[in-house]
Amino acid sequence: MPKTGHKMSSNYSIQTVAGTAFLRYSDRTTLAISVLPNGEIELIAPRGAPERSVMQKVAKRLRWILRQKNFFQKLNRNQEKEYYLSGATLRYLGRQYRLKIIKGSVDSCKLVGRLFNIVTKDASPNHIKELYEAWLKERAICRFTEKLGAWDEWCQSRGLPAPKLKLLRMPNRWGSAHKDGRIYLNPKLIKAPSQCIDYVITHEICHLKHPNHDKQFFRLLRQLYPEWEKIKRLLEESTF
Repeated sequence: MPKTGHKMSSNYSIQTVAGTAFLRYSDRTTLAISVLPNGEIELIAPRGAPERSVMQKVAKRLRWILRQKNFFQKLNRNQEKEYYLSGATLRYLGRQYRLKIIKGSVDSCKLVGRLFNIVTKDASPNHIKELYEAWLKERAICRFTEKLGAWDEWCQSRGLPAPKLKLLRMPNRWGSAHKDGRIYLNPKLIKAPSQCIDYVITHEICHLKHPNHDKQFFRLLRQLYPEWEKIKRLLEESTF
């Protein structure tokens, strides 16, 4: 993360009326203002846009920015923290399951009814977490690959590369798309309801056609996923 007040190539921090913001430049034609879940402000400006102009536009959106920061602050304060002892609540595809730890010589993790049965000889919380996250990763690869594969024909018919899954832990993002067809998805997304996964994937597929969050992008997103705003709110308000 860049230090305040020091330019770092095309990505550096500036002081605005809304607080410190991280600014970078791209080929987009308008300024994009985002408030990330950790409260940071991200600005993506057109190349050559004067910093003064960026600051003025941030000032015009001050009320919205502060409202978003307050929303995420409350959300983070109220989020549940997972722990890894028998009886704990773990999540998968938007549902809650109880953790049951069973002593055994061979590690395994299985979903049985409404229980996560984890068999292990090492019942330490760190090891239980490792087993649970490894299980989630396997399920994420299977489900995400299947859902992305359903877009192959759509992409091919529009001269776009077939989407290729890449898992990547991202502290402030659910997904990211690259023009060569790589779709990076946060493995944590497998904890979300299936409709949220569909929304994130659709969002990233749209970026293969329209890299920026411009009018064309949102027109396509609404066409492909009419209820995207409702599902986006559901994803933002979830506690996983």
